[in-house]
Amino acid sequence: MSIPPFSIFSAVSELFVTAGVLFVIRRNWTRKPFPFPVFLGTALFEGMVNVMYMANRSSEASAGHPVASTLSTGMKVAFAMHGLLSLVAYLVFVVLGVFAHQEQQRGKYFFPDRPGLTWTFLVLWAISIVSGEAIFAIRYLM
Repeated sequence: MSIPPFSIFSAVSELFVTAGVLFVIRRNWTRKPFPFPVFLGTALFEGMVNVMYMANRSSEASAGHPVASTLSTGMKVAFAMHGLLSLVAYLVFVVLGVFAHQEQQRGKYFFPDRPGLTWTFLVLWAISIVSGEAIFAIRYLM
């Protein structure tokens, strides 16, 4: 089976997006200036590329695309759960990033002042990324 180029691009770009997410949080955590351009670029790229990729895949599955019919029920459930988790993680990143930027403008640091929330988000993000890369590997490399 050949791997669709957009699937490869999405799997690889997700690692770069994760680097952007970690950079934004780390800068704020270490009480350095909030990297708004990195945050905005990461959020926009994730929204326009990877969320669109998931939306495209979801529409193919719901429309009875021939490729979707070859997937097992378990794999379809895994795709759906990963898609929902990824969307939630993305939306939480955007909201927390906006809050962090606003707090920075008031001379406060959002992430280190809320370690429980920050670590919960990072775990959610990590699960989303690992599940996506695992699905990619299972679907195309095994």
